[in-house]
Amino acid sequence: MTDSTPELPTIDALRAAWTPINEVHRAGGRFSDGVHLRIYRCLSWLDRADGLADEEADLAFILRMIGFNALWGRVPETGQKSSQIDDCRIFLERIVQHDARGRLLGWMRAREDLLARIFESRFFHREWWRDPDAGEPRGQDKIADRFPGWLAAGDIEHLGREFARRMLLLRGQIVHGNATHGGKTNRSSVVPAAEVLDGLVRTTLSVLILDGVHAEDLGWVPVPYPPTTIADDDADDGPQTQDGSSPSADN
Repeated sequence: MTDSTPELPTIDALRAAWTPINEVHRAGGRFSDGVHLRIYRCLSWLDRADGLADEEADLAFILRMIGFNALWGRVPETGQKSSQIDDCRIFLERIVQHDARGRLLGWMRAREDLLARIFESRFFHREWWRDPDAGEPRGQDKIADRFPGWLAAGDIEHLGREFARRMLLLRGQIVHGNATHGGKTNRSSVVPAAEVLDGLVRTTLSVLILDGVHAEDLGWVPVPYPPTTIADDDADDGPQTQDGSSPSADN
């Protein structure tokens, strides 16, 4: 963190700020609506990632990626093509559109050094992985050269698309067993990715919770895998939700 990097609220502080809003939602029977459920799920994963040791960057990245995904992931409509890259990009665009204090772009500019490591690295470029012996992929140079201009101009469309592309590539590598836990050879990608997600998600939650943007329609619904009260025939303790909790727990 540099001296110019804005200080971000802790996960505990964000949860404390969300608690009274959470109570209002619960009192109104909204514990399963879009934004409430998404933020609740997001914070649950960030709680687990918070305070992990430096050597647990793999786990921190996955937990933060799950928490981030909880905010914008969606189930495509029948017959509609799904693009997680576009879903993530559109979400970030909507955040910036409603970010009156300029938190997100301000954080990105303050952490340009960290983001540059990700945008410039061959390891975040799918083309390079198709043939690692071929040298630097031609498209990578174009992205690296354009990144500073996108950031200066606040071009969240291109920044969001390329950021999502890189985070989803790394997520696929780790989650699908295409990397070694704690492996030394991928530290240059996993460590900065875990760090950048920490800052990005906390900044996004600051916009949503502290600045009240959660009340805006950012495409919160439908939420994938919403809680249900369908009884589990194998359970002895009553109805379960689709994510395995009690009907009132996901709030």
